[in-house]
Amino acid sequence: MRSGGKIAIKVLFDTNFLMAAFEGPVDVVERVEELLEAKVRPIILKSQLRELERIASSHERQKAARIARAALEYVKKKEFEVVENGERAVDDAIVEASRREDYIVATNDRELRRRLRRSGVNVIYMKSDGKFELEGYQP
Repeated sequence: MRSGGKIAIKVLFDTNFLMAAFEGPVDVVERVEELLEAKVRPIILKSQLRELERIASSHERQKAARIARAALEYVKKKEFEVVENGERAVDDAIVEASRREDYIVATNDRELRRRLRRSGVNVIYMKSDGKFELEGYQP
């Protein structure tokens, strides 16, 4: 995708990454752009959007619902591209889509990070000190 003459790097944001960022809150797209030193095209899977909507409407988990609502507003504000992923499990869909479309994936899920690394997918994660770290990317 071209934006201002530059190619934007497609980054698929996992639900847990967005939720963790909004405990802050942090402008995750801006922080990822700083990390990559490039314009980012934010991506989210349709099933992840449904998951955020489900959490946002939860009455049992008030804090999680508030964070999910903030994440949903952010996704709309930043104009995330929503990608259909069918009926497969979210983690499977993330691995498949990121390999097929050459996405970088932003996730804090350790098992998903491991699967992505084994599949040759570049990963961004948030360290315990709040800094973002990139694994595997070579510009």
